[in-house]
Parts: sequence; C-alpha cells; structure tokens
Amino acid sequence: MEHSEYQELLASHALDALDARDALELRAHLATCAECRNEFDELSDAAALLAHEAEPVAPSDDVRRRIMRDIRSQPRSADEAAIMPLSQGLSAAWPNVWRLAAVFAFVALLLGIIVLWRRDTVSRRQIADLARQLDRQQRELQVERDNVARQTEALGLLNSPDAKRVTLAGTPTAQTARATFVYDEKSRNGVLLIEGLPATPADKAYEVWFIPKGLAPIPGRTFTVNNNGRALVSDSLPAAAGSAAVVAITLEPKSGSAAPTGAIYLASPAS
Repeated sequence: MEHSEYQELLASHALDALDARDALELRAHLATCAECRNEFDELSDAAALLAHEAEPVAPSDDVRRRIMRDIRSQPRSADEAAIMPLSQGLSAAWPNVWRLAAVFAFVALLLGIIVLWRRDTVSRRQIADLARQLDRQQRELQVERDNVARQTEALGLLNSPDAKRVTLAGTPTAQTARATFVYDEKSRNGVLLIEGLPATPADKAYEVWFIPKGLAPIPGRTFTVNNNGRALVSDSLPAAAGSAAVVAITLEPKSGSAAPTGAIYLASPAS
C-alpha cells in the first residue's frame, strides 16, 4: 500500500475495526514508519480517553417501577412466563448496546476530525512553503528583469551619438577597480559600468557622488557589487552638477549618506 493508504487505516485500527489482514499489514508498516506510529499513538490515546469518559445512563426508579407494573398486569401463559426472564434480559441489554454504539460512533467521528485537522495543517504548511518559494522566485525574476533593463539602457547609451563617457580610475584603496559613466547630454540619464571593487560588507553600500568644481558633493545611487566585484547602476547626472563634475564612489553606511564619510574607491579626473 501507499503511505497515504496506511494513514487512512490509522483511525479504524485505533478502534480495533480493521480486519486481520489489514491490521497485520498496518502493524508491519508502523514498525518502520515513525510518522504513522506517532499519529496512531495519539489516536489510540484519544479513543481510550473518550471511551472512559462515556458514562452509561440508567433509567430512573419511577420509570423502572411503571414498566414492571405494566408487565405484571399482563396475563401470560406458562410458556410466556418461562420466556419472560430471557426477554427481559435482552430488553435490558439493548440500551447498553445503543450507548456503546453511540460512544464508538462519537469516537470515530472525533478521530476523523483529528485526522482531517492534521492533514489540513500539513496542507497549509505545504501551501505556505510553496508561497514562499514563489515569492522568492518572483523577486529573483524581478532582479533579472531589472538587470536586463539596465543592460539594454547601457547598450542604447553606448550606441547613442549624444552619449558622453566619463572614466573612473581606482584609488589606492581599490587599485584594480575601474568604471565608466555613460550619460546622454540631453536627458542626462546615464549608467555606471563598474568592475573590480571589493565585496560589499553586510552593513555597507557603495554610493555615487557628483562633485561640481568648488561645490559640495551631490549624492547619487547606492549599490552593491556581485561576487566578481561588478555592478551596473542606473543614475542621472544632476543638473546642478553641470557637465564637468567629478564622479566618485565611496563606501558608506547601507542606507547611504548625505555627504561622503568613507574612503574614495573610484573617481574621475578633475577637469
């Protein structure tokens, strides 16, 4: 049998309602399956508890007296008199039979509810896991889409007749790093193509700065680099920076800074 079929037999086995063959197969499965064994133990405990909690209800003394009075008032033959004690015994046993059947029916219903609840819990957990996986995949897909969009923008700028390039060289802090800032002189939209930067610390981010001559630096985008020290950053050249601003990159707190506080890793030459 499949694992799910064994699980469906657990409630019946807890009530001793399986035939010998199914019970034998299920016991063999329980010896090797900890999950089913734990569930069977819980169902057996619930069945035992409910069986002990069910108390038989005896008829009141008044009802018993009226029944006996009616029986004695009826004429009966010698054969009926001989049969009467047996029939009385059977009649008295029926209420107990019905009570026992009601208890078993209630226990079976409760066990069924427990089984359905456990399966519902498992299903909800699986749905939550799938939702998290889908959300992660959607975020990864959005990152890929953003990368493609930046690459497309960079390619368009590189091929634009109105494009202007600014080369950034690594400082002593990052001697092997280099970058190119390509922007459109009309729209001032641009992209930074960066490589060779050290890995970004968890609590830090790189930040772009546009520094007009004689004026305070203007903050640009913050970014991190991949495992190869590369990044492709979309940014716009601020109008206040003019066309001769120095472009620089520093390492700042993760949320960015209003003014440079860290070491300069890349910078374009001053005009």
